[in-house]
Amino acid sequence: MKKKKDYNVPALEKGLLILEWLSKSEEPLRITDIHEQLGIPKTSVFMMMSTLEAMEYVEKVDDSRYRVTMKLYNIGIETKSKYDIRRIARPYMEKLAQKLRFTVHLAILSNGRAVYIEKVNGPTFVQFDTKVGQSMHIHSSAVGKVLAAYLDEETVDEILENNPMVRATENTITSPELFKQFLANVRETGYAVEDEEGEIGVRCLGAPIFNDNGKVIAALSVTGVRNDLHSIHFQEIGNVLKEECSQISEQIGYKEALNK
Repeated sequence: MKKKKDYNVPALEKGLLILEWLSKSEEPLRITDIHEQLGIPKTSVFMMMSTLEAMEYVEKVDDSRYRVTMKLYNIGIETKSKYDIRRIARPYMEKLAQKLRFTVHLAILSNGRAVYIEKVNGPTFVQFDTKVGQSMHIHSSAVGKVLAAYLDEETVDEILENNPMVRATENTITSPELFKQFLANVRETGYAVEDEEGEIGVRCLGAPIFNDNGKVIAALSVTGVRNDLHSIHFQEIGNVLKEECSQISEQIGYKEALNK
């Protein structure tokens, strides 16, 4: 069987190399510049630039220099829009559910609340009646804490003003000051803990998912009953969550691996 590299198309490879080189250049380049910097024959560069110009991937800024157009950017935007976070995260959620034997939720921030957009049940007798579309307060849910932890303080204050910190259990944090201290800890450790704060007997751990701009766009969590999700395992499970979230983030385009 032939190796994949045996099917390379040299002309296409060189054309793409030219596009990459032009996109990285701070200044428009001449055919001679490209020839000298990439070692591609001038005749080949000329033909490729003519083709790329005709297809509107590059444009001339004067009589001899070229730069890339916004066409590549637009293609990137169209491609990016097709990346469905639910589709990307689902295999990781299924793996987590099987490995940790807990229910796994994926949530985003919407109108100041954490909203589940995907769910995978754990392979145990205990099942939770949570559902996709369900929303939760940010102060009493693991996913909410994760999503809030990476917002600026002004935005957090605004959310709390519009969504009072209702006490669901005796463990619920109802002080904005304490909540903000907790959020600082989430940023430090890289994961959030919800210890019977939304419902007695139920614990959750959550971690952030980053996009290509380094912004938190979602949170992944595991949910279990207190007798199964022991506090002594919080750090271990938190680290597992962070690793899976790191891989999801990389799939979306985030370059810097999570290291906390």
